[in-house]
Amino acid sequence: MSHHIEDSRNSCALHGALQVYEAIEGVVPVIHSTSGCGVQHYLGGTRLSGGNAPFGSAPVSSTNIREKHVVFGGGSRLREQLKNSVKVVQGDLYAIVTGCSIEMVGDDVPAMAKEGLDQDWPVVYANTPGFRGDVHQGYQLAVRALIEQLPDIWKGASPAPAGLVNIWGIIPNQDPFWRGNLRELGRLLEAIGLVPNLLLGDGQDVESWKKVPGAAFNLAVSSWGELPARLLEERYGTPFISLAGLPVGTAAADLLYQLTGELGLDQPRIDAVIAREEARLSHQFARLADTYYRTGFQREFALIGESAQVVGIGEFLAKSLGLLPRLLVITDNPPDPVQKALVTRLNPIVPGYETDIIFSEDRAGIGASVRDSGAGIVLGSSLEQEAAEELGVPFLAVSFPLADRIVLDRGYAGYRGATALLEDLGSVILSDSYHQVV
Repeated sequence: MSHHIEDSRNSCALHGALQVYEAIEGVVPVIHSTSGCGVQHYLGGTRLSGGNAPFGSAPVSSTNIREKHVVFGGGSRLREQLKNSVKVVQGDLYAIVTGCSIEMVGDDVPAMAKEGLDQDWPVVYANTPGFRGDVHQGYQLAVRALIEQLPDIWKGASPAPAGLVNIWGIIPNQDPFWRGNLRELGRLLEAIGLVPNLLLGDGQDVESWKKVPGAAFNLAVSSWGELPARLLEERYGTPFISLAGLPVGTAAADLLYQLTGELGLDQPRIDAVIAREEARLSHQFARLADTYYRTGFQREFALIGESAQVVGIGEFLAKSLGLLPRLLVITDNPPDPVQKALVTRLNPIVPGYETDIIFSEDRAGIGASVRDSGAGIVLGSSLEQEAAEELGVPFLAVSFPLADRIVLDRGYAGYRGATALLEDLGSVILSDSYHQVV
């Protein structure tokens, strides 16, 4: 018997590409599709990512094709819209993304983009219909388009500083904490003498992407960052490492030591940085100790989110805080080999303890699993709050969709992210304990 997916949290490829282009200053996205594609992106994605709507950024342009364009083709409509966008909206780059209907018609989007280039308009395109994949494939298609097409627009790579490291695999808005996570990773790289190229977020523009080919190294912090990292290795010989998930807390030390070995960095400097960061985190643990024992922090937990979040947060909760991973639900549909590697990694987090690991994006199925788990605390998206309430346990919103929480600059990566997670987790546990007493 077939089963439909209820309230999937993974939107389409077009939305994933839009989330990339909207996160780069100076890029004007041009949607070549029906008007509903842009509306769905805003209502079903941007508004559910912790208040991360890009107010004040360049507007999104759309061809808003109609039935006649589906029947007869929409090439002329795209030509008209691109011309008007360049005239009305000043941008450093215009990025065409396509929806399902126009892809089924077979519009020659590369030809339209070339027409723009012939008129000295900086234009790239990405074929991003929903049937090519979900938001994660959309991220990959968008960054691939930039890597492959930008060199043809601006001949010759921009000068890249020594020690530049491109960071891949964090998808804007799909990870509601993406800004804070990127910033913390960048801070740690700077501390050991490297130059982070965050590529997305505040202050990241087309110039950041021009420097990509000249980087010394590529860092993929999820399986979704491997495609651009491998592509750059093939094209420019740039080495890379790929992480299974966000390095949270002391896991950041493993990353820094790995980079030290790969790039031949100064070992004493890295030792000093790690000692300083871990001393500060140990101090935070000490301050939390009274609340930890008084409110019963050590309990079974259910964690629902993208693979990078589940690995990073899950290992921190189990290895550093002593919580027990009862249920881990990975929602981003990684490829089968990645799923097997994740199971191998996550199963023995707590030796001798049985952890249920599920790959699903179905709200109903995930909710049932959370209820059946009997977990003492639930960390997930807003879709899992109801199940936590039925269990009568604390709930912390950490993953997309995030409907009732504002996330402006907060992140859970690195050492500072670990402190933020301690604050957030401690607050919901303390609040639950208080209400039980009252």
